[in-house]
Amino acid sequence: MRTRTFSLYIAATAEQVWRALTDPCLTRRFYLGCAVESTFTAGDTIVYRTTIGPVTDALHGEIIHVEPHKLLVHSLFTGIGREQEVHCWLAWEVAEVEPGLTRAALTCDDLDRNPDPERDETWSRVVSGLKTVLETGAEMKR
Repeated sequence: MRTRTFSLYIAATAEQVWRALTDPCLTRRFYLGCAVESTFTAGDTIVYRTTIGPVTDALHGEIIHVEPHKLLVHSLFTGIGREQEVHCWLAWEVAEVEPGLTRAALTCDDLDRNPDPERDETWSRVVSGLKTVLETGAEMKR
């Protein structure tokens, strides 16, 4: 397993960061054009849908743990139907370090031990996009 953490500080409240992670209108603006769908309840599914390409559910997994405004942990699967396998686990940690300043960290536990610079760059862009959307209102370029 390979673990990487991408973190930064955002001029926003923990509630604003949490909303950005769980609101499909906001995730579409920074999460590579994908809108999140989930009840955000442990055991339920999480799907990131796109309007581009032949497969609309670009990413899908299962919610592992949720602490609203603090922690969201979920898996991401590869494959379809019974052929699904866990590809990685993602943990979003949100901590307001002072009023209006929040640390957001994305930890990716990847089952593939081989380095994948392109995947790492993608996760870095997602986290950077979250900051851009919340601080400037501008959509992150894809």
